[in-house]
Amino acid sequence: MRFPPVTDLKINSEHQSTSGQLPDSIFGLEHANQILEATRPQFGPGIAPQLPNQGASTRLRKSLPGGGQWWECLLPFRHFTANDVFDSETYKELSHQFSLILETTAGKREGAYRMRRALGNNDGLVLGLTDKLGIAFSPLFTEAWLRSLAELLDLKFLPRVEGALHSNPRGSRTGWIHTDCCSAWFDESSGTMEELMFPPRGRCNYFTGQAKVPDAKPKEYIRAATMIFYLCNNGWEQGDGGETGIYSADRETEDTAVKLIPPLNNSLFLFECSPHSYHRFVTNPGRTRNSIILWLHASVHDAQARWGTAINRRDNR
Repeated sequence: MRFPPVTDLKINSEHQSTSGQLPDSIFGLEHANQILEATRPQFGPGIAPQLPNQGASTRLRKSLPGGGQWWECLLPFRHFTANDVFDSETYKELSHQFSLILETTAGKREGAYRMRRALGNNDGLVLGLTDKLGIAFSPLFTEAWLRSLAELLDLKFLPRVEGALHSNPRGSRTGWIHTDCCSAWFDESSGTMEELMFPPRGRCNYFTGQAKVPDAKPKEYIRAATMIFYLCNNGWEQGDGGETGIYSADRETEDTAVKLIPPLNNSLFLFECSPHSYHRFVTNPGRTRNSIILWLHASVHDAQARWGTAINRRDNR
């Protein structure tokens, strides 16, 4: 497939996987490495899967559109992992488009898109997705794919999506533990609720709702789900770092359950944003870590019905 070009637990060695598969072990929780086989019906947009709600890790026989091997894991919070998500040709094109932007960012070529330093203490480089740029990475940003992610998580789908390209240079610092369960603002002065929309970045601040133009109509949503797709991490080995760490608490102590999601090429990590979906980037001494991230959103009403006052609400209008 060609797209339009753009101008588990890390405690000691006994627990660490070297097979190249996604680790699914959790420290401090009994039976955390149990694998349960599940029969899963044909899956697609509009067809909600029936998944067993037991054990720590369940391998799914079927996959979302795209293919691959999928696992549902319940510890330290419910999440999904998958590898070989797309066929080799589709993955090759995705990585090619990402590599072009990396080369432009490094000054090796001319191009329309360039990553910038992230804000705060984040050492990563980031480029926010737009409607136009999303086309180049369309397998991850089609409405059918986004609906499938929502249905897999048993979430109501809203056509409001945020996404970004991330690149963490070798030696980036470990991030802070957080949940992603927070406000997100979209300008609703144009378009309809049925239209798939990225945040119009020039019209209002995505995190605070502050208008950037006089006629903006910021509307608050709540982040509902996070998906991280890993690519352009050729030759990654255990010890290189750059994993996504997930945790049972908002700080890491000797009692905290920890699982590390490795940044293997053509793999992903998916979870519902909740007050307890604790995660962070883990330092990468061995090599650069590259990924594409997206967020689905829920209405404030639906999110509050589920999580009450535990949501990180932000309103600077």
